[in-house]
Amino acid sequence: MKTWCLETDAFTAQYDYLWQLSDDRWAWEYARRSARFRECAAALAGDEIAERSVDCASIRLLKSRVPQTRAEQLGLVFLPDPALNALEADVVWTRQAFPDQIEVHCTPLLAGRRCGLWEEVVPHCDITHVTDCVGREYLLIRRDGCVVQVRCSGLSLLGMEPVRMRLSISDIAGFEDKVKVQRAALKTLSGGAQPEPALWTKRTQILRDGIIALDCQEMGLTRRMIAELLYGEARVAEEWNGPSMKQAMRYLALTAQGLRDGGYLRELLGVGEVSGLNA
Repeated sequence: MKTWCLETDAFTAQYDYLWQLSDDRWAWEYARRSARFRECAAALAGDEIAERSVDCASIRLLKSRVPQTRAEQLGLVFLPDPALNALEADVVWTRQAFPDQIEVHCTPLLAGRRCGLWEEVVPHCDITHVTDCVGREYLLIRRDGCVVQVRCSGLSLLGMEPVRMRLSISDIAGFEDKVKVQRAALKTLSGGAQPEPALWTKRTQILRDGIIALDCQEMGLTRRMIAELLYGEARVAEEWNGPSMKQAMRYLALTAQGLRDGGYLRELLGVGEVSGLNA
């Protein structure tokens, strides 16, 4: 896949962290800019999520103390702080909202056997273990500027007995998409130095430009001013009065608004609708 660097300034360079995001993290970047998400997050009590750490490894444990009905209506296990970006926020999508998420099935670890997946991940990654109010378990695995969400089934990771984790695909619906997500996750977890500076594809550049457009519109900038940030004043002065750039900026703005206001479910998470989102 062809990639390239983008010329940036002090403002647009703030968005360089976006370049390695998986689709579910891109979904959060759009969703957290929604007024609906911000209103719901502002209404939360401050003690709904219990948090503690594990001494023997770089693992945080989060557990919901109360049902998260509002969050589940928005496709999330609980509502993170919308002020946190996709690398910082503990964003866990429900299976309904994100059907192609990575799955691992946990079974008893027999005496003398090893869990290769666990040994590969734990020493090299920062892990957040999430338990919802009915006991479903998830992992957020962070490494080298990337985040992978994992849904766990079988034995609890918090039990007294050691477990072996195996990658799993629980149904054949969307099999190819699930395999694609697994491959991308394994590539991320394999580690290694990431190239610098940020490298973009056509798709990720469009997604980045959409995020920038949303933020600039919220600050009161016009579409022409946004175009100047993205393409430079000289190019905009030359092309703005022609049909292409104006239409391109209009399309970019409307597409970004659509993704923010629920389109991320279909375009980025692969599901048509989550009950309650459009209520």
